[in-house]
Amino acid sequence: MSNQEIGTAGIEERPAEQPQTAETPAPTTPFTPEQPVRQPAQPPLPPPYPQYARPAYYPGSGQQPVYGPYYRPLYGPPPRRHSPWLWIVLAVVLIVAFTGAVGTFFAVIENNFTGYTSTLTETRHFTVSTAPTVVINNDTGNIRVQAGSTASDVNIQAFKHSGLGGNMNDVQVSYNQNSQANTITVNVNRSTSFNFFNSPSVDFEVTVPANTALELKTNTGSIDVSGVSGRMSLLNNTGSVGMRDGVLTSDSTLRSNTGSITFNGSISKTGTYQFMTNTGSVNVTLPASSVFHVDATTDTGSITSALPGVNVQHPNFTGAVAHSDVGSSPQATVTLSTNTGSINLHQS
Repeated sequence: MSNQEIGTAGIEERPAEQPQTAETPAPTTPFTPEQPVRQPAQPPLPPPYPQYARPAYYPGSGQQPVYGPYYRPLYGPPPRRHSPWLWIVLAVVLIVAFTGAVGTFFAVIENNFTGYTSTLTETRHFTVSTAPTVVINNDTGNIRVQAGSTASDVNIQAFKHSGLGGNMNDVQVSYNQNSQANTITVNVNRSTSFNFFNSPSVDFEVTVPANTALELKTNTGSIDVSGVSGRMSLLNNTGSVGMRDGVLTSDSTLRSNTGSITFNGSISKTGTYQFMTNTGSVNVTLPASSVFHVDATTDTGSITSALPGVNVQHPNFTGAVAHSDVGSSPQATVTLSTNTGSINLHQS
C-alpha cells in the first residue's frame, strides 16, 4: 500500500459544508403601556353640602376637579371642629377669678373708707370772736363744714377710722387756737408713711359761725361747705369741692386736681374768685343780679351759660373759651377753668 493510500484511508470523508446565511428576525410589535382612563370631572355638588364635603371635595374615588382658585381638591376628611364648651368654661373661670380679685380690692377699700373695723371720735369746742378763721389741714379724709346757730362757737368732731391691720395711733390730730388772731388751726399728722389699704383716715364734721373764713385742705377726700360766708380757700388733690348757700368775699378759691367743682351761692361785687380743676366739671350758679367779668377756659369740653352777655368761642375742635362782662361796669373777676371737663354757668 502506498503512502498516498494510507494517508487517505484514515480520514473519513466529510460532507461539503454549506455556506451559512444570517437569519432575518421576525418582525416585533412595539409595547405600548396601558393608558389610564381619565375620569370625567364631576359637577359641583349643589348646596347644602354634606358634613364631610366642601365645595372642592366630592364623595367617591374619582379625581377631584379643580375649578379656579376657589375650588381645590381636599385630601382627607375635613378638620375636626372643637367643641365651643371648652372656651365657654375657660371664659367663665377667668371671669370668676377676675371678679374675685376686684371684689377683694373693693372690700379692702370699703373697710378703709366705709366699713371701718374701728372708729375713734374726738370732740373739741372753741369760743371765738366775730368772723373767725378756721384752718384744717388733712391728708386723707373728708371735711364737712356747716353754719351753726351761734356767732361765737366752733365745734369740731374728728372721726379717726382704721381698717383691717391699721393702727389708730399712727395718726394724730392737733388743735391750736390763736385768740389774738381769732384763728383755729387743725392739723393731721402721721407717725408712719401712708398706706392706702390699712392706714387710718380722718373725717371732720365742723360747725362754725355763719360768717367765718375757711382754709380747708385735703389730699384725698371731699370738701363740702354749707351756709357759711367769707373768704374761702378750699383745696383738694383728689376729690370734689362743693359750696352752697353762702357768700364768697374778697379773694376766694375752690380748686381740685381731680374732681368736680360745684358752687351755688353769690359773690361780692369786688375781688377775684377762682373755680378750677384739672380733670372734672365746673358748675357755678350765681344770681341774675351778679355783676362780674368772666374768664372761662376748657381744653377738652364745652362751655354753657344761662347768664346773658357770655360769648362762648371755640378756638379749636375740642375746647372752648369765654371772655365776657356780665352786667355793667364789673369790678369782680370770675375764673372758671378745667383741662378736661365741661363748664356750666347757671342762673339762680
